Amino acid sequence: MFRSVLTKTLWERRISTLWWLVGTLILAVWLIAFYPAIRDSKELQDFIADFPPELLSLFGIDPALYTTGFGYLQAQMYSLIAPLMLISLCIGIGAAATAKEEQDGTIDLLLSAPIPRTRIVAEKFGAMVVLALSIVVLLGVVLLVANPIVDLRLSVAGIVGVNLSLLLLGLLFGAVAMAVGAWRGNRALAAGIAGGLAIGAWFANGFAPLVDWLDAINRFLPFSWYLEGDPLLEGPTWWLALLAVTGAAFLVLALAAFRRRDVRSQEPLLTIGSGDGPNSAVPGQDQGSRFDWLLSGVFGKSIWERRTTIWWWLLGLGGLAALTAAFWPTVQADGDSIQNLIEVIPRELLAMFGITDPTVLTTPEGFLSARLYSSIGTIIMLAFAIGMGAATLAGEEQRGTMDLLLGTPTRRRRVAGAKLGALITLVLFLAAGLWIVVVLSSLAFDMGLDPGYAVAANLGLALLTLFFGVMAFAIGAGTGRTGSAAGIAAGLAVAGFILNGFGAALDWLAPARWLSPFFWYLQDTPPLSRGFSASYWLLVAGISVFAVVAVPAFRRRDIGT
Repeated sequence: MFRSVLTKTLWERRISTLWWLVGTLILAVWLIAFYPAIRDSKELQDFIADFPPELLSLFGIDPALYTTGFGYLQAQMYSLIAPLMLISLCIGIGAAATAKEEQDGTIDLLLSAPIPRTRIVAEKFGAMVVLALSIVVLLGVVLLVANPIVDLRLSVAGIVGVNLSLLLLGLLFGAVAMAVGAWRGNRALAAGIAGGLAIGAWFANGFAPLVDWLDAINRFLPFSWYLEGDPLLEGPTWWLALLAVTGAAFLVLALAAFRRRDVRSQEPLLTIGSGDGPNSAVPGQDQGSRFDWLLSGVFGKSIWERRTTIWWWLLGLGGLAALTAAFWPTVQADGDSIQNLIEVIPRELLAMFGITDPTVLTTPEGFLSARLYSSIGTIIMLAFAIGMGAATLAGEEQRGTMDLLLGTPTRRRRVAGAKLGALITLVLFLAAGLWIVVVLSSLAFDMGLDPGYAVAANLGLALLTLFFGVMAFAIGAGTGRTGSAAGIAAGLAVAGFILNGFGAALDWLAPARWLSPFFWYLQDTPPLSRGFSASYWLLVAGISVFAVVAVPAFRRRDIGT
């Protein structure tokens, strides 16, 4: 497995890929299992025929085909969940391809081998193709098995077409991340830019039917090519060639950028001192910078390392909030139609996305909460917290810099506490930035949100994400493995999300919802329409337990670099 860059990359990601496959299987089976309820609902069929198509587009629904296997799967699986999962996987791999090696200080060792730079990038991209293909093949197999069981009436060509399109979409954004990483050598920046572009393209595609100028722009964005021509219905289309060519273009940019990059794997680890001693100088940094004080300790350096990428995360989260709020007037103008629609959609399906009380979608609090505080916004926050939690200690060890850090006169307990403090600070920063955007959007679009309730909602979101982020931090502290830490925390987050959804749908499972952190946060009321919930203290308790466990686990760990 270690005879080439490709096989070594596959080996390093074997555990995390397994978690991706398990999560994909569970979500796909869950969504497909509810198709018969949609197909057999005569009320839903009658109502959709008279419902404004522009408003249905907000839910990703094609009114002419939604009750067919094609329309249902395109709306519920291939318009959001499957692209989100595959793009996240590919961006993570692409951003780490060369930038992680460079930031870990191992790129010089890799380049010392008799391997051309272009081959390194090509084999890293090949590993991305193999891993992404495993997810896509699993989805295809699930559809092939379920096709006769639930009477989806899909053709083999359609199943191949949509999954091939999905694969090319994911690889395109993965290539974007790889190109930025090869150009700048910064993994987080690469992931932030590629992720931000993906979110922007997805939003443009979802809201294009409502805005003429956005529809014109959307024609040049990958998400419009992805499902153009209905590949799930018609099979592979010529639009796949456009996805493939664009992805190949970014791969060429990555090859060119890495060939020309002046690789630097030596960076100052930490400056310990008051700022005027021999250890206070940071090579490559302006000594007069007003931010030099951040580099005088572990906490500040952890913040400093994410000084740029945190703004990309906030831009994506804030942009999501602002764009969602901007469409509230359209929804408000036809509130009766929305109310009629949610009355005929099975509550089990809505519960899967954290909407346990469908009627709240007709209120500004419920509409905004459904997008920001129980689905996409929550996923963005979880991705940041789990990613940083897994990398902040375990990442240092895997980069081979932990022994250097511990060589300074700094106790392990202080190192762990400082890095944990940086994680908490940045998550709270994102939550505070989201609160500002939500309050300003409420004023701009006359939503009438209570600023105090918005504070409580953002605090609850921060606590939920910190619960899983600090969990990943504790696992990383004890194992020294970023992949295991992120995979286990993300897997348990998915399990908690599903448990809350199942508990809302099945009466016999309802008591078990109290085991899910998502229920402690969401309960049955939109976060924006209530204040601080007593169940938030359960999240605080969980965060505290993981933090307490992490410190002694790290103190006792035999660091291997």
